[in-house]
Amino acid sequence: MANLNRRGFLCASIAAAATAILPVPSFAQSADPFRLVEPAGAAGDKPSTWTLHFRYAPPRILTLDLPKVGKKTIWYMVYQMYNTTPNPQSVTSLRMELVTKDLNTTHLDEPQPALFRAVAAIEDKEKVLKFLSTIEITENPIPVTKPDSFPRYVSGLAIWTDVPERAAKTNQFSVYVSGLSDGLIADPAPSGGQIVKIKTLQLDFFKPTDSVKPGIDDIKNEDNNGLGGEKWIYRAASLRKAK
Repeated sequence: MANLNRRGFLCASIAAAATAILPVPSFAQSADPFRLVEPAGAAGDKPSTWTLHFRYAPPRILTLDLPKVGKKTIWYMVYQMYNTTPNPQSVTSLRMELVTKDLNTTHLDEPQPALFRAVAAIEDKEKVLKFLSTIEITENPIPVTKPDSFPRYVSGLAIWTDVPERAAKTNQFSVYVSGLSDGLIADPAPSGGQIVKIKTLQLDFFKPTDSVKPGIDDIKNEDNNGLGGEKWIYRAASLRKAK
């Protein structure tokens, strides 16, 4: 019992420290904040290509103050996926890449354990969503959601730790989510060999202000003049050299 009480105290301490800088409403306790992206086709799909459903909320900006870490501002995104294909699907290549359009910087999801636990404690106080890191999601196939049944969500949390230092003033950026499909094509490369492209979900966002002290909800979905800010594309992943 002493160990359980100590563990509960430590969890409470992490949550308290994280909210000391900026209190945040919990996703699990609010109205559904997610936008659903259907598994639409894309040029390059084969008849056998499968694609998962994806739900997400716009990235948020949060300053944490944690023991042994200190003050740290991060950008993060809460998301869910579910699988309506006939079989469980592995997402071993799941990747969340944030790319700024105006500053030309690239940022990879970096789920540092202390930061991940702190954000999860804030966003899922009742442990309803049971967030997993990108790495943890890749460890098990996404289970099948049968027709006319409630989706079997797998909930994730992507964290970008270096955006505040390298691209805090960005006003336009995209998040590229790969690994939600087995779609893959290979196009000839100008220098020989092949450019391997994988089916990727592109999510476009804008941040109206370049303030160095942004609000948590500053980031909005980009409408792209009515064309929408969500689309499935085939994006270059690697180069296969000619033999």
